[in-house]
Amino acid sequence: MAWRISIGNLAQRAPRDPVAVSPAVSDSILPLGNLATGQPDEQAAFEWRSDGVYKADLDLNLLSQTSSRSDAPTGWRDLLLLLAGTPGLSTNPPDWGTYAGRTALRFYRPVVQDIDVMPGEDMKLEAGLYLPAASTATAVRILVIDQWSGKGWDGGAWASGGVVATQSSDDVWLVVSSTITADTARTVRSTYRVVIEPVATTYSATTYGYASMNGTSGSPALYAKADMAAFIGHNLPMGATVTIGSEAITLAPISCFTTFSAKFLQTWRLDIAMPAGNQLRPIIGEVWIGRAVTLTRGPQDGVGLSDGDPFQIRVRGAAGRVDVLSDQFIPAQAYTLALRTITDQQYEEWKNTVTRATRFGVDPLLLLPDSNFEGSTRAIHGRVGAVISYTVQRPGFRSFTIEYAESPFAGA
Repeated sequence: MAWRISIGNLAQRAPRDPVAVSPAVSDSILPLGNLATGQPDEQAAFEWRSDGVYKADLDLNLLSQTSSRSDAPTGWRDLLLLLAGTPGLSTNPPDWGTYAGRTALRFYRPVVQDIDVMPGEDMKLEAGLYLPAASTATAVRILVIDQWSGKGWDGGAWASGGVVATQSSDDVWLVVSSTITADTARTVRSTYRVVIEPVATTYSATTYGYASMNGTSGSPALYAKADMAAFIGHNLPMGATVTIGSEAITLAPISCFTTFSAKFLQTWRLDIAMPAGNQLRPIIGEVWIGRAVTLTRGPQDGVGLSDGDPFQIRVRGAAGRVDVLSDQFIPAQAYTLALRTITDQQYEEWKNTVTRATRFGVDPLLLLPDSNFEGSTRAIHGRVGAVISYTVQRPGFRSFTIEYAESPFAGA
């Protein structure tokens, strides 16, 4: 039976917390920043509104423009110091300035951000590049390098030494918009190194350039194509109307999801309209936005299912009495996925895409089994186990099991 998966929640990887759209207000005890922690039990909430209208914006630009790091307040690091093994501030650190009508990043030396990328994940890069006539640099350019292959995106393909775009004309913005397709040979998670740099023999206070968002002020943007959105743990009543981006979500108890045609969208508007007269305020465990992948080989020979409460505390008292305490409102489920593959490709898909891409459970995984599983289509948020146990009968033919534990508060 076919199963689908999604790894690498975009909302979790984005460096910006979701922001309530006025007049909606984030709850101070359960802030909206919890929407992307990867932990549905770390819930987020809005303050209650009598008109039942709640909105928040999720900016999924994976490039940060602020940082708590000691090397740069802009979120961009100095590449030369990084390569030398001595990260920190250069003599002329990157900063934000206003130039040619835009608030833009000003850089004097090559600056860099490293971005986590999942297998098969297409990205879109948008930026503006500006070379001031007063600069002694001969050009400014932007690169995206796949650390797995060492190749750079040249605007149309991955190539050795590839550069996305170069601006060598003075005092004019170069608009950069490039769709970066995933390297099909890469089946594991990787890192894109985004570099913005002046072209010069040596760097000084006069070898500067500017980079902005494509056509506007702010940080250059790198964001991924998504075709699925999910709520993992919520208290929304069935009469609530929920959209994320332009996609409507049909509510189901506790957890629900929707799939749609793949699209690039940097800012996703979460819009929750509660039923008239409803006194609930929205409490949400996790918003998941990502890419769903259909696995060519689903679990075989049945799925082992354990339904229980692993977090309960049992206290044995006098006369054999047992007091049982729990902080869960719904039992968590654990799954044993028994698989049998007959080709190397099928095995590599599960080994790389499911286990290695999640770093054997360090990162959460969203499983979307088909409607044959427990009689309905489900979104199961949780983590795989730390190991795979498998038996090799002959090349390509393997039987193995993957343990999968559902997150607290995520059960449907």
